[in-house]
Amino acid sequence: MAEKKEEKVSKVLKILKTEYPFEGLLLGVLGALVMVLGIYILEGDVLRITMTDFWLFNTPTKINIFSVVVIIIGAAALIVALAPFFIPGLSEMRRVSWPNKKTMGNHTARVFGFVIILGIMFVLYDLIFRPLFDFLYGLGA
Repeated sequence: MAEKKEEKVSKVLKILKTEYPFEGLLLGVLGALVMVLGIYILEGDVLRITMTDFWLFNTPTKINIFSVVVIIIGAAALIVALAPFFIPGLSEMRRVSWPNKKTMGNHTARVFGFVIILGIMFVLYDLIFRPLFDFLYGLGA
């Protein structure tokens, strides 16, 4: 009988391939914090870089470029963290039956018509009840 050879898997690769439930949450929180940090550096009011002898921070332009890079890194981390929540929805969106142009125009006209009628109704209520409320406020009620 032939023996089956077991594959040796590195423990580091095994750990890296294992998905942890809170890693996306942690990446999202850290991405948001890095974005806020970059915005604070860019504004310069709350957080100011004072180590201007270092070549990266010796001019205001370089500080602004650094803050924009920090904001981009934070945004990329946030997108990577949130992408797994939206990817399954993309396959569902392909299966949706979208209305045709005529139906879409019909529904849009109905919505705008309803909003216009509702707006006219509120204007009429205001015209009718404003004198009554002004009278009551005049009495001290």
